[in-house]
Amino acid sequence: MKKILIAIKNNFTLEIYSEVFKEKDFEVFSARDGKEALDLVKEEKPNIILADVDLSEIGGFELLETLRKDPTTQKIPVIIFTQIEKKLNRAKAIELEAKDFITATEDTPLEIIRRVKIALGEQKSYRISILKDLHDSRELITDLGCSDNFKCPKCGSDLLLYLIRDLSKGEKHFILSIVCSKCNK
Repeated sequence: MKKILIAIKNNFTLEIYSEVFKEKDFEVFSARDGKEALDLVKEEKPNIILADVDLSEIGGFELLETLRKDPTTQKIPVIIFTQIEKKLNRAKAIELEAKDFITATEDTPLEIIRRVKIALGEQKSYRISILKDLHDSRELITDLGCSDNFKCPKCGSDLLLYLIRDLSKGEKHFILSIVCSKCNK
């Protein structure tokens, strides 16, 4: 059973995610502030951490930086969590090499579970570069409603074809989307 530490400031949100992960057979540890989270990491050695940007005492970014400095915790994947997206937070998460960046208002609990499983290497996913000069590539991009210049509308980086195995439908079923090579949106 995989261990997850969920460190979220908001009690209601913390309880929801704790229950959702328990239902998916995770051993869940929860914390409402960064100091408590840091203590739990040292005691329980979770396989992954979901850390809120807005934790009190020690914020999510400071928690991530502290964990990266300690040889016993530096390899634990940390996913940064926020209630509301701020471009500076996403950039900071990328800079600190967080495993992922999740926005509660944009991602459902099931999507968050899927992304945690990807971070743990449990759910296969593929990121494939798109050949821009192929007619079928242009049609696919248009059908998916993406920019026809194959660039992210937010940051201008190249777009990638993103495939993730949908285990709820079997091993040969995938969810397809287009993501930015830099900001993953």
